[in-house]
Amino acid sequence: MGSAIAFALDGPVARAAYQQGLDPATFGFWRASAGVIVLGGWLVAGMRPGVFAAVRQMRRAAAVRLALAAMAGLGLNLALFEAFARLPVAVAVAAFGCYPLFVAVWEAARGRSRAGAAGLGVAVAAIIGLALLMRPDPSVSVPVAGLLLALLAAVLHATYILLGRGGWGEVSDSAAAFLIVATGAAGLGALTAATRPSTVLAPVTDFGLTGLLLFEGALAGAAAPLLFLAGLRRIGATQTAVLSLCEPLTATLLAAVLLRQMPAPSQLLGAALLVGASIAIQIVPARSARADGLGCGQMLSPRPYPRRPRKARDPEGASCGTN
Repeated sequence: MGSAIAFALDGPVARAAYQQGLDPATFGFWRASAGVIVLGGWLVAGMRPGVFAAVRQMRRAAAVRLALAAMAGLGLNLALFEAFARLPVAVAVAAFGCYPLFVAVWEAARGRSRAGAAGLGVAVAAIIGLALLMRPDPSVSVPVAGLLLALLAAVLHATYILLGRGGWGEVSDSAAAFLIVATGAAGLGALTAATRPSTVLAPVTDFGLTGLLLFEGALAGAAAPLLFLAGLRRIGATQTAVLSLCEPLTATLLAAVLLRQMPAPSQLLGAALLVGASIAIQIVPARSARADGLGCGQMLSPRPYPRRPRKARDPEGASCGTN
């Protein structure tokens, strides 16, 4: 949930940066670069012997998953920030919020989720709550290209979650987050330099924009992915995906408190569905685990007939009642 709160900054900050002349790739580059600086400092401050050796000695399967997750993260950021440029933030977030359904379907199909069909139902309820909470304006046109980009970002985020659910072997979450964010920064930087090189250094001349991007990078670009990976390995893919939908709930609450934008009844219903789904996704796997444990206990229970008692012995070692 901490990562969801930090990720809630992405949409509003991206739109503010676009209004000051940045394009999606440049915004993503600066956000990721700030994240690399923060995560790099975190790694250096908490450096333990063998950190780089663990990265070099990664097993091939873990290294492939980490590389694919980094590429999925790069594509996710680019697709989502492009969607923010083409769609209202509410519509983009609502379409992007389909990723828990993709994760739940895949987990249920592979038999990897304890929640099973119940978890799939919780994910559907969470997405309905998200749609009510964001409440897209029907009078606002929705470009097909922007909608497809948001859905592509949802698919890539689901892929990112599924790749990272098992961790990366001996590599820590902070080192994995650093490598993933650094890959995003390098890819977005190369794209910006190739398409709009004049915008790469634009934030340097605007201290207000620089401060905004550094703040965004520290929270959404560094803290959020680190917390996300840490939670993903501990509670599983479906639970992490549904809990991540607290991001739009947080944004709505902040708008109500700071901007006096009070939610409508439909939004309150959507918030209730999201909160209920967040609670249910924690309860359902726990009940499944208890049921599995009870079943195992019944299978391992003693035989229905009594065991033959041992003969008692007197202190001299002779059997009692036998002479």
